[in-house]
Amino acid sequence: MCSAKPQAEAQFVKLIQALNDVGLSTEVRNGDNCAVLVFVKIASDRHLKAEVYRSRVQDWLYGVRSAAPEKEMQKNLNDEPVTEAERLRIAYLLITKPRNEGGAGITPKSGEWKGVESIFALHDHTFNKRWIKELTAKYFLNADDLIEIKDRFGEKIAFYFAFLQSYFLFLTFPAGFGFCAWLLLGQFSPAYAIINALWGIVFIEYWKKQEVDLAVQWGVRGVSKIQHKRPEFKHERVVTDPVTGEEVKVFSPLKRLARQLLQVPFAIAAATVLGGLIAGCFAIEIFISEVYGGPFKAYLVSKDDVCDIEINFNDIRFSFQQSFSRLLCLHCPHS
Repeated sequence: MCSAKPQAEAQFVKLIQALNDVGLSTEVRNGDNCAVLVFVKIASDRHLKAEVYRSRVQDWLYGVRSAAPEKEMQKNLNDEPVTEAERLRIAYLLITKPRNEGGAGITPKSGEWKGVESIFALHDHTFNKRWIKELTAKYFLNADDLIEIKDRFGEKIAFYFAFLQSYFLFLTFPAGFGFCAWLLLGQFSPAYAIINALWGIVFIEYWKKQEVDLAVQWGVRGVSKIQHKRPEFKHERVVTDPVTGEEVKVFSPLKRLARQLLQVPFAIAAATVLGGLIAGCFAIEIFISEVYGGPFKAYLVSKDDVCDIEINFNDIRFSFQQSFSRLLCLHCPHS
């Protein structure tokens, strides 16, 4: 901004005007390195409620919500209060959505808003301290904890915590079974491989079911159907939709396919390079172990060390097996 002050001032005035036009109030403070901080909030509670209700109706029209919201807006908001995550999402959409969709159309670092560095929400330090203190006192999250995360940070973060907890709990089985297999089954056990493969299938199917259950409970089932236009999209021409009369930005499908096909030669080249590196490593290993007879061969090919390590591990496993067999014999009623 320091090098182009007139342009920065003009863009700043345009930014404030665009935010005010969509019902957002602003407060400006000086930042570091010639930057300006613009604090934004929805100007009125009535405007926030109207936008929340409109968003819920849109979710129902797209099939995300199974039931239509109450026709009376206030009754719907009383039955389902506005959460912090919903409030932040609505404010973000008002800032970033295109103008023809009711937003300010502000896209950081692109288009006419190259002077805008980023858009982010402020931290609630009081809540963060309380929340971290509560979570650190627990080993597992319950349904209420996940709902609190969803209401505060959004469904994506809640799904992240739910997945991690499910994954870590499922990992207890392969960890315990792997240790037992190391003691009893020996190397390259087919039973170990088969059981691990079945465990992976069971976990994936379990998470699919849990994901659907959580999505239905939180009212976000099929939310991917609602797509927002990408501001970086560069169109070739603008056509009018014959049904809705809206202007639609179009890019040639043939050109899109041609650009996608560019990854094919890249993939072939990457596979060739990778195969060459692997073949080169094998060739160097064979040359050093079979052909090369010069100095330092003992350091380059340390077969004795590898054999010693394998023998030591085998001895440890064999001693564990003997101890475990004696323990079983002591408790066997027919011994």
